[in-house]
Amino acid sequence: MLYLKLAQAFDEIESTSGTLDKIQLYSNMLKEAEAKTVDKIVALTTGKLHPDWKSESEIGIAEKMAVQVVATAASVPENTVLEVLRKTGDIGSTGELLLQESAQATLFAEDLTVSTVYNTLVETARLSGSGSNKEKIAKLAGLLTDANPIEARYILRTLTGSLRLGLSDMGIIDGLSTAFTGDREVRSDIEAAFNVCSDLGRVACVLAEKGIDAVRAIHTEVGIPIRMMAAKKLSDAEEIMEKIGKKAFVEYKYDGERVQAHKNGEEVTLYSRRQELITHQYPDVVQLILKNIKADSCVLEGECVAIDSETGKMKPFQELMRRRRKTDIDNMQKEVPVALFIFDILFLNGEDVTSQPMLERRKLMEDTIEVSDRVSLTIGEFTEEPDRLYEIFENAINTGYEGVIAKAIHENSGYQAGARSWLWIKLKASYTEGLADSADLVIVGAIHGRGKRTGLYGAILASAYDDMTDTYPTVCK
Repeated sequence: MLYLKLAQAFDEIESTSGTLDKIQLYSNMLKEAEAKTVDKIVALTTGKLHPDWKSESEIGIAEKMAVQVVATAASVPENTVLEVLRKTGDIGSTGELLLQESAQATLFAEDLTVSTVYNTLVETARLSGSGSNKEKIAKLAGLLTDANPIEARYILRTLTGSLRLGLSDMGIIDGLSTAFTGDREVRSDIEAAFNVCSDLGRVACVLAEKGIDAVRAIHTEVGIPIRMMAAKKLSDAEEIMEKIGKKAFVEYKYDGERVQAHKNGEEVTLYSRRQELITHQYPDVVQLILKNIKADSCVLEGECVAIDSETGKMKPFQELMRRRRKTDIDNMQKEVPVALFIFDILFLNGEDVTSQPMLERRKLMEDTIEVSDRVSLTIGEFTEEPDRLYEIFENAINTGYEGVIAKAIHENSGYQAGARSWLWIKLKASYTEGLADSADLVIVGAIHGRGKRTGLYGAILASAYDDMTDTYPTVCK
């Protein structure tokens, strides 16, 4: 498929306001695509060359480098690019305008295909080491030289992560459903496959090449992250109990990093809430799982929390962030030890257990986890009373937790991968009037808006008075 067709479809989608109309335009474009390129089309639509969990380099470049790419491709000074950028507020539109005026773009352009663009971006993303920035600029400028202006707009936006199509993953799924089955009702099957394999490109390719039955056959695999279930939020205990049902398991909410742990024999992989591979950050957690989890294969979810090595008390989330370093991991394990508090199990010894009710999954965890001072289940309590729920919440806050999550325990309380569900409802101090902190801040700066915010402030900088230094350091953007 020519990249021009994709760029033209993007242009129409961007110019259309209605979600259903956007989906129909996307579906129409997919119908014209070869099955073998559908995964690349999905990647270029999401702006990600690979799923988050794959250890592959992404293309994302800073705007400064994008300016250099445009200047090289259009044979103009960087100041000229910056001047146009200040007017448009968008690097894609800037490149489009300048390449329209570039004779070079029309004399030497070659037709670009979707595969050519995708492969060039992948090759560019993999460049590293001394002199790699120059290589990247040259390679991307060459791509723009072969592009016509509208293609350049979307290539540049892809490079900088700002496609602005207004088409979500769910919109893409709707488009795939309509294009390859003619029936939007099967979108739930496509979404279910996406939720367990976390690779929309793979699902799209299977659908285009083999059909919906092959998509339905996609299942959980240990080592590939499942899209995490999320909680709704409310600030009223009575309303929470009404939503949850007659009885709830009220679980303390820990101030740490949510982790999805996959164990397959002696191999353990860890993923973040955003499905990023974080095994390297927590070699100690890997050892804890190998030692304390009595299963050949499983997928668990829990909260990784920084603790005081002497007292065992939990430390704030900010301490845990020191573990995000990619170097000096051994010292970080000593300086910031962690504990793992497990709250769910999704897969156990070859069986997907997400459809089992919450209490049955809790029992599986109790049977699978060997509790120690560093690995345990989350603390919780059953209740039917809103007043008791609020008492548990207050006790959690007073003992250093973030709040609580009320979880449904009825027969339909399975784990809903990828969903933000009323089966889980969180209550935090920040949601509750009287417990939320307030602060008097002074606005000290602003950042120019880009894209739709051109001509407006995109963000403001706020500061708080520090009476120790008699200064106003910024505290938030």
